[in-house]
Amino acid sequence: MLPRPAACCPAVKRHLFQPSDSIWVSDEVLRHAFQRFVNSRSGKRYGSFVPGPLESRRRLGKRRMAHLTESAPAPAHNTGPLWGFFGDVGNAQWQWEAPTTRKSTGASTAALPAWLLEWNTSPEVVPESAVVEGSMNKPTKEAVAIEEDIVKFRTTLLAASSDQLHDICEEFNQLYKQSLRLGLVSGITMHRALNTISRDIRLAFSDSGLGDTQRLLSFYQAFWDGVLSCKVLQPVDLDARLLNRFLSYLGNLPSCTEVQTLFHDVMHAASVTQLGKMNRGVDRLVEAWARSWLHEQPPGDPRLSFLGASRDLSESLDRLDRLQSLMHSREDDDRQDLSTIQKAVEEAKVILDSALEHIVQAEKALVPRNGSIETLANILGYLPQDHLYRVLASCTQNIVRIHNSMENPVTDLYYGWLSLVAKVPKLPHQMFVNIVKRMGKCKGVREQPLPGAVVLSRWISQGYLGKGGALIRNTFEVSSLNSGPLGLGLVLSAIDKHREKVFRQTKGIFKLLHNLERYREVFGILAQIQDLGLKLPRDIIGPTIEIMSKYDLQLAYRIQKMFYTGLRTNKQVLRPDLNSNFIVSMVNHRRFSPQQIWKAMGVPFYEKMQPSKRSAFSTRRLSPAMIELVMKVAIAFAQTDARCQRVAFRNVVQCLHHLRRHNAPLTPELTRAISHAGFTRKIVAGEWISKELLDWVLGLIEVAEGTDVAVITDKAVTYWNEQLAEEQEEEARRKAREMNVLRVGPID
Repeated sequence: MLPRPAACCPAVKRHLFQPSDSIWVSDEVLRHAFQRFVNSRSGKRYGSFVPGPLESRRRLGKRRMAHLTESAPAPAHNTGPLWGFFGDVGNAQWQWEAPTTRKSTGASTAALPAWLLEWNTSPEVVPESAVVEGSMNKPTKEAVAIEEDIVKFRTTLLAASSDQLHDICEEFNQLYKQSLRLGLVSGITMHRALNTISRDIRLAFSDSGLGDTQRLLSFYQAFWDGVLSCKVLQPVDLDARLLNRFLSYLGNLPSCTEVQTLFHDVMHAASVTQLGKMNRGVDRLVEAWARSWLHEQPPGDPRLSFLGASRDLSESLDRLDRLQSLMHSREDDDRQDLSTIQKAVEEAKVILDSALEHIVQAEKALVPRNGSIETLANILGYLPQDHLYRVLASCTQNIVRIHNSMENPVTDLYYGWLSLVAKVPKLPHQMFVNIVKRMGKCKGVREQPLPGAVVLSRWISQGYLGKGGALIRNTFEVSSLNSGPLGLGLVLSAIDKHREKVFRQTKGIFKLLHNLERYREVFGILAQIQDLGLKLPRDIIGPTIEIMSKYDLQLAYRIQKMFYTGLRTNKQVLRPDLNSNFIVSMVNHRRFSPQQIWKAMGVPFYEKMQPSKRSAFSTRRLSPAMIELVMKVAIAFAQTDARCQRVAFRNVVQCLHHLRRHNAPLTPELTRAISHAGFTRKIVAGEWISKELLDWVLGLIEVAEGTDVAVITDKAVTYWNEQLAEEQEEEARRKAREMNVLRVGPID
């Protein structure tokens, strides 16, 4: 079947208007496009998949359209004249014309519409990363020239005399810095230059007998300045391995101010991802930085800081005079605005804070080690938390090794490292505790107390003391001039003077010492607090004694005696029921007498009381917690091996008297303790149980546990006494036979 001519289409018959810029699409193109559409599968169907009228119509239509668009073989010859045999098929008449030459249209796109001519003519946007990557990896002429300059510099450096080394290095540093600024140096070239040039500078200056530190530092500074001023790359675009190697080379240099500043700039500019991959370089630099604290550093010039402090102090005097005049004017005139006075007070405080800050800066200049520690702590604050702990743990191990390797170890490195760890911002409490514990392995420092300055620096760096940290530090350091060493008690005293959460920080100190297992320092702090006249939170002594009793019972008892004055501390009654472990530990310790135990509990010793007072009832009732404590003490006395049976039984009876006096119920636990102390321990020791004791205890058992239990106990004790009597008689007969050597007398 021949394809239908275009003249047969209805659009041709209606002589539709066609715009001048329309596109003629051949039937062949349309047929192929529609054939692809019919053969395509779509997930969305406008009909039912279940056989039915809709599905049948859809399938029929699809087959019909596929049949109409079936490809037909093109005729081998022109069959246009054959259409004339079918008669008049339309208004358009076909007539053969001789072929003519085709007119030249110039450009092939002249017949296309305007909207198609402008299609995809926008400039191609290349991603910045692709540009950077291409510029870094593509071996351009400039990059090749830089590599040639590096090779030329190395050759010239090794062949030059000692007088020419300085000029050669300076010239190359400027050239290398300019190339980095223009982005002409690839990452591979940077890495290779760090390795080769550092090695060649050391080799050249070692042969000449000159120091290579300053030349290496100049080269590293030129490298970093070029990276910072680069127009193509930023420091965050560099490979972390390159920065790690750069820090490693910096760590090989003496830790001077320039090296420390360069280290700070690198850490500040690196991203979090880069910092996580620079552990080795950071470790080496931090360790070298800490080693510098072992050497005496020359002091700086504090004159500028002192001038600033004097200027601020003179200005503060003027502000105070103005404030005083405002106060006098307010006394004369009540209408004086209070906000003006408050504003003057705030301005005076700001000026005084500025003066104090200048004094601190002057102190850092006079004692460079303090400023060095604070700078390194701020640098370590850039590290992510997990990498920070890994770096601190690794460096702590190296610091301990360095300290212990010295013949006469000094404490400068120990205290310097503790101060550094304390000043690192946002360091978790457990990390700080673990590092301080590891530093306890240093020789000769375990016996020394934890420095108060370290704890105060820790609280200030973590923001525990608010905005008054600088004033508290100043008060702490000034008070140490008259009060001896900088202990933790002085820290609490300085905090108390400024009213900055002293109770909370007191609990924090005891918690820290408990985590560090430094229990002997607790007693010293409490003694110092008592000497300074500081108030303690009412809930601090009891828990402290309870915790101390698990590790050092003697110190716990000394603390209890220190604050035991009529069972009152700061007008608050001590509650022995909250110190059950302390009381029970005293029962199981031979060194403490029963009188000391009952005095610590606040219970009178009934054995020494008059019978009239002993039998009198108290109007005060015991709390359930106190009753439970008395039960625990009775059981502890009954079962302890630190007391003999007689002493144990008398103290169990003391518990019974105390409960009876306060009308507490008689419980089975107490009668079992009495039975154990009065019966069981005697049976174990092979002793006789008297009839009076048996009758008295059975009466208690019958009241507390019932008649059945009393009967069973009576039978058991009676059986024991009978067996013991038989054994004693048998033993007496055996001894009589042994003494009758001649076997005279009646026969057994």
